[in-house]
Amino acid sequence: MFNYTVSAGRYGIVILMHSTSSKIQEDSPGTVRNSPEQLVAAAGLIADGAFDEAGRTDSTDSFPVETLAKIAAGTFLTAPLPESEGGCGLGIEAGTNFELLTVLKELGRGNLVAGRVYEGHLNALLLIHLYGGTKQKAAFAEDVRNGHLFGVWNTEAGDGVKVRPLGDGRFVLEGSKTFATGIDYVTRPIVNGALPDGGWQTFVVPMDEVRTAVDKSWWDPMGMRATRSFKVDFTGVELSSENMIGNPPDYYRQPWFSGGAARFAAVQLGAAEALFDQTRDYLKMLKRTDDPYQRMRLGEMAILIESGNLWLRSAAGQMDDFMLSPSDENAERFLAYVNMMRTAVEEICVKTIQLCQKTVGARGLNRPFHFERIIRDLMIYLRQPAPDAALADAGKYVLEPDSKPARNLWKAKD
Repeated sequence: MFNYTVSAGRYGIVILMHSTSSKIQEDSPGTVRNSPEQLVAAAGLIADGAFDEAGRTDSTDSFPVETLAKIAAGTFLTAPLPESEGGCGLGIEAGTNFELLTVLKELGRGNLVAGRVYEGHLNALLLIHLYGGTKQKAAFAEDVRNGHLFGVWNTEAGDGVKVRPLGDGRFVLEGSKTFATGIDYVTRPIVNGALPDGGWQTFVVPMDEVRTAVDKSWWDPMGMRATRSFKVDFTGVELSSENMIGNPPDYYRQPWFSGGAARFAAVQLGAAEALFDQTRDYLKMLKRTDDPYQRMRLGEMAILIESGNLWLRSAAGQMDDFMLSPSDENAERFLAYVNMMRTAVEEICVKTIQLCQKTVGARGLNRPFHFERIIRDLMIYLRQPAPDAALADAGKYVLEPDSKPARNLWKAKD
């Protein structure tokens, strides 16, 4: 059960209420917290009910407000905060990464758009946790508790963001970001820009306190339409050092920068699971489960999905190992493993799509069935940057002169 309100206005997500689920733990009056394990169960319930809205919001003018409302109501927004700030350390503490990736997979199973938006929120809070100052962490944690949705807007074209220092700890932005997911709902995006000396500085922009220009015509994709990934011009936005996160090199520090691929791969795997479930239900509806060729295809799909889940669990273990011992050796192994995982999950998703299409045929790819929408969304989301470079980096790691034999290649150093 959830108690929440939905606003159609700009930045309406900030007024959402908390969950009344019996799984919520009350630590003290006014404090609501879920454990990582409880969040996994809650994410599954949200995913089960997200399909209908995903179909209704398949347009660039829409947003999965109801699903995001449930996410906010279920304490998912505060989950990546430390316990001292009202969270449960999801994804920032060792031992929580399997639950983190499973939550993302579950949300992706229900609605890829909602999974993508929540992954951006997690990414932003991790960056603040890693590179923010003590006062900044407390201030932004308060924003999270007040319902603000965070995100990361990094991609840009030729007119990208430049940062001009004004003196006295003040800065002004000039230029635009593209693929700015969640515009009108993400109120605290992390935005980086080029300094005059060529360095890249990161800021948290309070979107409800500044004036920007949004180009909605820029976003007209095949899938993931409701992410509202428009182009936004920040020219004239003034910020202070209180909004500045870390130092110029921090945003691109490894293994965190590329290691985040494990999160988007988990969301993608959720969509592959959805295709498997929907395909099986479709065959049951048509009473075609005795067909030997359909059984063969579902068998192949089951192998693919289970392979993805094994990759997910192992990647979480690599993340935990690095958090417990952030050595250069563990960082290199973690990054190489995540590069393999994202590559494997992409191949799993593509093959699952192909098997699904063969199984359901032209009839199944027609509405009101969900197959065509899930496939469109997944094909767009799979187009993540530098896939070839990721695989090459994994190959480079296993070709190092001092590489371990295969049986020990991915084990942490004792």
